[in-house]
Amino acid sequence: MKARQTKKPKYLNPATVLLLKQIFLGLLVFASVSLLISAVWYITRLEAFSIRTVNVSGGYTIDKQAVKKLAEAELEGTYLKLIPKRFSYFYPETVVLEKVSQFERIKDVEVERVSRHELAITFGEYVPDALWCDIKDVKECYFLDDQGFAFAVAPDLSGASLLRYYSPEIEPENNKYPFATTTTDYQNAKQLAQYLNDYGWFVTTVEINSNRDAFYTFGAGGEIKATLTLSATDTMENLLTLIGSEEFAHLAPGNFQYLDLRFDTRVFVNEELPVSTSTATTTVASEAEGEGEQVVE
Repeated sequence: MKARQTKKPKYLNPATVLLLKQIFLGLLVFASVSLLISAVWYITRLEAFSIRTVNVSGGYTIDKQAVKKLAEAELEGTYLKLIPKRFSYFYPETVVLEKVSQFERIKDVEVERVSRHELAITFGEYVPDALWCDIKDVKECYFLDDQGFAFAVAPDLSGASLLRYYSPEIEPENNKYPFATTTTDYQNAKQLAQYLNDYGWFVTTVEINSNRDAFYTFGAGGEIKATLTLSATDTMENLLTLIGSEEFAHLAPGNFQYLDLRFDTRVFVNEELPVSTSTATTTVASEAEGEGEQVVE
């Protein structure tokens, strides 16, 4: 009697098993990624998470509708063709902030998401405080704010409603300061001009240099040479001491060439008016400077 032969079980080739596992794993990953992408695509487009309103406030003369239009333009489109830029939790805050900040006259921009549906943009506005003009072309000027910062090109303005500053060593340029120590020197120069105006000596131009000298020209003629290393208060006190004396009580714009107040304890007075006058609005050193000069200690 023949013994019954048992069939040996067939096993898949190990390489085939590995390939099938990899295919299954790949399909599982693909399905998971596809599901995740679909979920992200769907959720980020829900109205509950979309910015629908942009509110703009601040400034006085800024076109708020133009600012709003610019901000809304930056909210259009998607990231990687997947997530809308209007999605509340990934809106392009930095880009919106930079774009709005580029508007002329705008400063201190703030962008805030006040709710899932609303974006608030607030800003301040630069206000002209003076003019910074090119010494070679007095019609080419920039507006300065109250900190001495050039923020916009100024139109060709006539009259003396705004004090004009000149710097022979620095060409006027937007987003710059004409002063060596920026705000500190500007406030000092501005304060002395105000003191002189309050006293009735009306300043029309101020020329400054890298040595921190400031030359104040009066509409009626004559100039005061001052230094920004001294405070405006000290300089004005020196002037008042000078014209408070009997000898120089007659001094007023129009009857002197210059008063040099740069040396604190000494004042140089030149009452000899130039033989010829220049039509330039900036300070020009006279060839005869020093002649006729008196020193007051």
